[in-house]
Amino acid sequence: MSIYTLIPYDSEQNLGGAYNKFMDLLEDEDWAVFLDHDAMFTTPHWMNIIEETIEENPEYGFFTCLTNRIGSEWQKIEGIDEENHDIRYHREVGRIAESFPPKVTDATNAPYMSGVVMIVKKSVWKELGGAPEGMLGVDGQLHIRCRESNTKLGLINNLYVYHWYRGDGNKDHLHNKQGY
Repeated sequence: MSIYTLIPYDSEQNLGGAYNKFMDLLEDEDWAVFLDHDAMFTTPHWMNIIEETIEENPEYGFFTCLTNRIGSEWQKIEGIDEENHDIRYHREVGRIAESFPPKVTDATNAPYMSGVVMIVKKSVWKELGGAPEGMLGVDGQLHIRCRESNTKLGLINNLYVYHWYRGDGNKDHLHNKQGY
């Protein structure tokens, strides 16, 4: 098993297509970690946590983690100050999250996942039929496909990722060709 990380980009605004192209490069036993362009891991141990989670939870084929600034409340770390963009603050939040007991919460039937971080096994990706083409709603559609195929989706409770997500209040994404 190998784990590969990608911040996807497609000049034609086809996020799903970018995911699929990347997954075509992997072997069936490999895992992909997709990270939004405006997100970052907050501790140096993030890959160790992902690797241990995968190894200790073989019944899951798809994971996500705790974050801030998203609509999906079940993925937000409790007590987070969403308006604080000081990276020192978020590194401390990440350090605290790492101290939580390693645990995965079954989120298969939770409301739609926000794809700030998506961790998925290649063989599972194939079972799901890959990602739908397009830019918006790709993560929600993947979550639906997990439910429909009885693929367990887990929330990693000791891994926190900072998500900028329009932290400056900029609304240019409404008129921007890139859509972000």
